[in-house]
Amino acid sequence: MNPFEQQMKLARELMELNAEWFRKLAEFDSKNFSSYVQFNQDFASKLPEVNNVQSFVELQREYGEQLWSNTQQALTTRGEMLREAFEAQNTAIRNAFSPAEEVAEAPKSDAKAA
Repeated sequence: MNPFEQQMKLARELMELNAEWFRKLAEFDSKNFSSYVQFNQDFASKLPEVNNVQSFVELQREYGEQLWSNTQQALTTRGEMLREAFEAQNTAIRNAFSPAEEVAEAPKSDAKAA
């Protein structure tokens, strides 16, 4: 394969990887947003149960802890997605510029010489 074909193949692979990653990211963000809305609705439904300052503070503390936990989990998941995308692109670039084809062609030229 000539260098121009290799470059075109690499560009196509990178475009496909990016499109797939952005699709996954959009799906994740959509699910994350809907769960955030549901989370807030659940806590809003508990507000009528609050009848004193202590129960309000307890509800607020619980809300803050769960919000922090959910945010950490979402960021961790997003980071893993980003790492996977980076590794896939890195692999595609390495495969495009690897000397594997040259190594594979070398024994053929040795066989012709013999």
